[in-house]
Amino acid sequence: MVDVYIRTLARAAEIVGGAQALAFKLKVTPSHLSLWMAGLEPCPGPVFLMAVDLVLEREIDLQKTQPVPKLEAQPAGESPGVN
Repeated sequence: MVDVYIRTLARAAEIVGGAQALAFKLKVTPSHLSLWMAGLEPCPGPVFLMAVDLVLEREIDLQKTQPVPKLEAQPAGESPGVN
């Protein structure tokens, strides 16, 4: 479970431009953030949820900007992947 916290904080830091920027965004001290990112102390739930929000917002924005892949037309009566 700790790994999920660490990976989420690392991804959030990546998104905002580094650990220092993430600490500012989360309104925590950089020293506390570094302890949480290293897995040395548990990250408080509310702080973790703010980091999750940052990651989800970024993923949603990426989904909006990526083109939707077009499906190839199948001849009538055929199912895709069936021989």
